[in-house]
Amino acid sequence: MGAAVRSPMRSHAVPAAFGLALVVLTAATSAAQGLPVFKGKTIVAMVQGEPITLDELNRQVAAMKRDRAPGAAADRRAELALLDRMVYALLITQEARRMGFDRLPELRKMLDSHARVALRQELVDWIVKDVQADAKQVEERYRASVREWTVSAALFDDEKHAEAMAAEVSAGRDFGDVARTYLAAGKAAKVDVGLALKRQVMDPAIGNAVATMAVGSISPVIATKSGFVLVRLDDVRYPDDAAARAAAEDAVLLDQRKEAVAAFDRALKQKYVKIHGQVLESLDYEAPTPGIEALMKDHRALADIRGEKPITVGDLTEELKFTFFHGTAMAIERKTLNARKTQLLDGMLHRRVFRKEALRLKLDRTDTYKARLKDYEQSVLFDLVVRKAIAPDVKLDEKQLEAYYDRHRNDYSRPEMMRIKSLVFGTRPDAERTLESLRTGADFQWVAGRADGQLPPGTKGVHVFDGKPIMTAELPEGVRKAVAGAKAGDARLYASPESHFYVLAVQQVVAASPQPYEEVRAEIVERVWKVELEKAVKAYAEKLMSLSDVEIYLKAPPAHIGSAP
Repeated sequence: MGAAVRSPMRSHAVPAAFGLALVVLTAATSAAQGLPVFKGKTIVAMVQGEPITLDELNRQVAAMKRDRAPGAAADRRAELALLDRMVYALLITQEARRMGFDRLPELRKMLDSHARVALRQELVDWIVKDVQADAKQVEERYRASVREWTVSAALFDDEKHAEAMAAEVSAGRDFGDVARTYLAAGKAAKVDVGLALKRQVMDPAIGNAVATMAVGSISPVIATKSGFVLVRLDDVRYPDDAAARAAAEDAVLLDQRKEAVAAFDRALKQKYVKIHGQVLESLDYEAPTPGIEALMKDHRALADIRGEKPITVGDLTEELKFTFFHGTAMAIERKTLNARKTQLLDGMLHRRVFRKEALRLKLDRTDTYKARLKDYEQSVLFDLVVRKAIAPDVKLDEKQLEAYYDRHRNDYSRPEMMRIKSLVFGTRPDAERTLESLRTGADFQWVAGRADGQLPPGTKGVHVFDGKPIMTAELPEGVRKAVAGAKAGDARLYASPESHFYVLAVQQVVAASPQPYEEVRAEIVERVWKVELEKAVKAYAEKLMSLSDVEIYLKAPPAHIGSAP
């Protein structure tokens, strides 16, 4: 046996999943029928006289579905394991109570703090329960997100040439014909015809101009960092995009819910609060006198709350000191305390009036609020048992870690890296001529100083490769394909989606190589210890299970059961 390795236990390091197939689930179509009722609640299991309700199981299934990536298939095995985990978690929570963990002062303080947060969240949910996304706003946001402009554009280095082309087009000549003529004569630096663009990839000046144009119209000459641009708007389209529409609806709904909560907050403060503005204005936390310690003992009222204790200067000062827990002296030097006092007072009032209103509405008696408290207490008690009773017995040895490294060598390697320098051109012929020069042995710096057609520094959408080391995996996909298999001294051509032509000179290639065991040992300890901890938790729960009175009533997958009556 090798030397023992210290386990990296941290607070709340609870295994994400554990459990056995305690329940043999069938494909019964009427799973909810026949489930017993305990104190008015349909239950799926009874653990040492404590029920697990159908509503609790359905909440866990719903939470799993919310965490799933959009469009992802249902993970049936994970859903079937939910009840197992809930039974095990309840057994371990009951064990925590038998150990007296639920009577620890620090736990009671945590639960009290969470109860206040949970009650405010209960009120927020009550406020927003009927808020619907405004269809008109959704449509506007959606169309703005998917809108594409089809444009024809000519880029000029000389504003006079741009003005001359604008005059010819205004006189009735075809935009494309004139642009190609100017390009052939060397008066235009670049011409694009029928280019489809979204607002986010446009130069801001061009985007601002195009957004106000009618289809078929010609822009005035637009000054950009790359030069002077003349644009014709050929078309505007709004492609169908279900994901973009869903995102627009979510964004609008979130905004409207935030506004509903803010409006409710303003109404509550108007109803319940009177602020003593002169007292607040007179507070100077940055002055040397009377000082923070003296103000903490100041009982003057800053805000009266109907039916509640007022918020005093001392209360606000305590909050201010807590916020700047690194020390008020630093905050005074930065002149931040006075700037924060109004904001902090507003936050204190928000918490007080929301709690007051939630209690008035009796939201502390709702099943959802009680469930929030129960779930949190169970998670904290579970964590305490894991940290105090299970984790200390999890031991690792060096041979175990080395064996894991040997089995997973491919997971621990330094990535391939390259040093690349680039030249970027507006046309393919210019790029190809430069590429040929490099391939025939020309010096990169010499070519860079003489090659014609290079795009100016700062051109929108251009990536710069300056010879600094970069992981190959982090290169844009097109660049990565262009340099695949390259060796030091090679030159490759890459045409970007923006119609920029890159000449990529590969200066150095550092091949991928295995990382030494000593370099990755700490990461391996974390991984192996997590696996061993999950095994230990599972074994602990199995032992409790063997000694406990547990009845499982559900005989079908959670996804097939309905809501409790």
